[in-house]
Amino acid sequence: MDTRHQQGFNLLELMATVAILGVLLGLGVPAFNDLIRNNRVVADTNKLVVALSSARSEAVRRGLPISVCATNSAQTACVATANWAANGWMVFTDATGTAGTFDGTDEILQKFARAGSGVGLNSSNTTAVRFLSTGLPPSGAPLDTVFTVQHSICRDDNRRTVRITRTGRLNTTKGACS
Repeated sequence: MDTRHQQGFNLLELMATVAILGVLLGLGVPAFNDLIRNNRVVADTNKLVVALSSARSEAVRRGLPISVCATNSAQTACVATANWAANGWMVFTDATGTAGTFDGTDEILQKFARAGSGVGLNSSNTTAVRFLSTGLPPSGAPLDTVFTVQHSICRDDNRRTVRITRTGRLNTTKGACS
């Protein structure tokens, strides 16, 4: 048998390749999973900021109150919950009826899908956000409305906080997981 024209791999070469591949996957997969979780948190934070910003600007543009609320699974009604991640949220006109409640005279302007897998989006002090035609929250609203966004497997400083100030301004900050 002529060994000068040997083709293929021997067992030692194959084992070395498998070992190197195992080490690379062992290092790469956890980092990739962290990247995916971080991107989900950022994407859902951005969706919330878009909803709140557009509600404020629509209130000024239309000259009437606009609200944002957590929705039911069909996204056709507001639900009184601090958990905004479960079913998503919507922006709607809120000129008549109970403030912050979607009723028969209101018009849905935008709907936002539920948060990504494993992402929590909660508000500790409101179930709906309302902007008046001036772009300000109504008097009697909390001084600062605060939303927190973080993944259930949160590491390092991948928690986002969205704060609506008394003047209606939005501030987003990054902080340590809780």
